[in-house]
Amino acid sequence: MPCLLLLAFLASCAIAPSRSPTVTPSAQKTTLPPTSMPSGEIAKVVEVIDGDTIKVEIDGRIYTVRYIGIDTPELHHPQKPVEYFAREAYEKNKELVEGKTVILEKDVSETDRYGRLLRYVYVDGLFVNAYLVEQGYARAVTFPPDVKYADLFRRLEKEAREAGRGLWALSPAPGQPLQIVVNPACSQFDAPGNDNHNKVEEYVCFTNEGESPVDMSRWILRNKKGHTFTFPNFVLSPGASVRVHTGCGTNTRTDLYWCKRGGAVWNNKGDTVSLLDSQGNPIATYSY
Repeated sequence: MPCLLLLAFLASCAIAPSRSPTVTPSAQKTTLPPTSMPSGEIAKVVEVIDGDTIKVEIDGRIYTVRYIGIDTPELHHPQKPVEYFAREAYEKNKELVEGKTVILEKDVSETDRYGRLLRYVYVDGLFVNAYLVEQGYARAVTFPPDVKYADLFRRLEKEAREAGRGLWALSPAPGQPLQIVVNPACSQFDAPGNDNHNKVEEYVCFTNEGESPVDMSRWILRNKKGHTFTFPNFVLSPGASVRVHTGCGTNTRTDLYWCKRGGAVWNNKGDTVSLLDSQGNPIATYSY
């Protein structure tokens, strides 16, 4: 329920007065008492780019703002199709902030590597970042040092997942099997050069050939020798693929990193890929 977001927000942030928050049932939005609004920059939203990015006007200048601590499915990418639930996230963000005056709260960083302002966004008493996670339009992501509300966002994502809201409404029809397959076309079991020195270029690729997103959180990947990788919180959209690299890196929607100590995983002379769900049920196997 939206009111749970308010209680969680007030308890975790300690920026609100002791009075109870108010909720507007008809709008189904989480609001904060006017006196609890954080101080920050006042800006006018002039364009909504996607579910977590907007353009604003501040003192006559236009800035791009990236919402801190959340990530919505990819809407604009030159080399990838629109991801599942990206349009819904965009439309909700547009409904919330387009043309409105917002408050922008800074954490630690001023901008990201693309020059976008990093901010928490509030409109009409609504904490937009938190609301998008609570309602299942966004995932919680953490990029230190901007972690002021990280615990809140993780808690809200957990609640949204458990309630099956938004992008977490995973729904293969009853009796329909999950269509996650090992995709040898985008796998590379033999990395260039010495595999043990180039583990990031050794990877196995999985594709969702079904019509519904699949929650792969806590799934298990293993090879014939029993080396295992546990998936982090991760959802694979319909038609999308993800590569699991043996080496280290930063996880994204398309690439996950095992960061395995020691040598390479996949035997160049032949091996077997086994994928199991979080309950240990076999999902896919592939031998080469």
